[in-house]
Amino acid sequence: MARDLAGTFLARWRQFRERVVEGRARATVGVDVYPFFERMTGVGWYEWNLLAALDRRDDELHFNLYAHTFLAPGEPAPPAMPGSRHMRLRVHHLPDRFALPLRPTLFLLRHLIEPLLKLLDANDVLFAPNFFPHASQDGHGRSLVATVHDLAFAAMPQTVAPATLAELRRHLPRARYHTDRFIVVSDATRADLVEYFPVSPRRIHTIHEGLDPAFVTGGKGPRPEALEQPYLLFVSTLEPRKNVLGVLRAFELLHRWGYPGRLVLTGRWGWHTEALENAMANSPARSRIVHLDYVPRHQLPALYRGADALLFPSWLEGFGLPLIEAMACGTPVITSGRSAMPEVAGPAAIYVDPASPHGIASAVSALLEDRDHRIHLAEQGRRRAAAFSWDRAAEATAQVLRQAAGLPPTGDDEYRA
Repeated sequence: MARDLAGTFLARWRQFRERVVEGRARATVGVDVYPFFERMTGVGWYEWNLLAALDRRDDELHFNLYAHTFLAPGEPAPPAMPGSRHMRLRVHHLPDRFALPLRPTLFLLRHLIEPLLKLLDANDVLFAPNFFPHASQDGHGRSLVATVHDLAFAAMPQTVAPATLAELRRHLPRARYHTDRFIVVSDATRADLVEYFPVSPRRIHTIHEGLDPAFVTGGKGPRPEALEQPYLLFVSTLEPRKNVLGVLRAFELLHRWGYPGRLVLTGRWGWHTEALENAMANSPARSRIVHLDYVPRHQLPALYRGADALLFPSWLEGFGLPLIEAMACGTPVITSGRSAMPEVAGPAAIYVDPASPHGIASAVSALLEDRDHRIHLAEQGRRRAAAFSWDRAAEATAQVLRQAAGLPPTGDDEYRA
């Protein structure tokens, strides 16, 4: 704790000296990194890749990464962070055989000492990469920048888990008034934000997500469970918004039409999956359906590369990272012609009506029968995926954070692939 306080005051002194004596335009940004402490999905990987790219840059921004500052003796150590050049995660692990009563001491540390340490950080900006800041971080920044990934809870509330829906409805309308600048990951989300929450377009910055280089250079390892080809692939959380039931119905048609392969569903079970589970258990193609649950990220490229196609006919997406991951691996993509999907995939995908399992199945069947079209789609997909860059996304994000901190701009504050 003494070293922590000394380091905090030293950082404050350096910041004062650089601003006042050296005249450097420097700012401190607090960032919520709670998603790194659980199995990461889309939002977690968005934040990880973005922070890693920001740490490679020199934008006169220093980042304080915030999760639980004080950990109990039995809690696991924090995971590695995406960068260390301009980033600091403050963590204190209470030792084994701690002399004081653990629970009251931990409560005191987390509710009194932790807020005090954050207050001493004196952040110019608080960055909330997942819609709104965590309750323990609210107010620890003179201005607020938030990333809005999608407006499914407003546009299609029936597809969002009740607990998540209640939390978003409670926090996001209030965050609208306290957020100085919004980052959205697509123009589709930008349009939804303006429609459902009257926000001035001048406060909104469209910054596309990037492509993890592992999906270009990786994929040489074994596929999970030594999965045999051929197969069709779905990658995402199994939940109503992803239209997994539509994928299943389309695969049943393909199975009836003579497709010899499997359907591989890759992703954790979400909420409201009773109908899907029942449909899978009673499907005439149930022996050809494989559920892999959570697949480690280093195994995903090989899984994409082995697939005949990625089926991604979601009802609504803010961006849809599996689209560019599959395209980077040379896997043809069949997706919905709505929401952000056409914006992301461009001319490198086959578009279908997500409400038509027959249409999805027909698109797959036509693709499998046309080898030249598959090769053409693979080439177009690789070119399209290569246009998405986390470095460019970080460059634009840094400009938004600088503006929120009152620093002069040094580049573009928006990025579209």
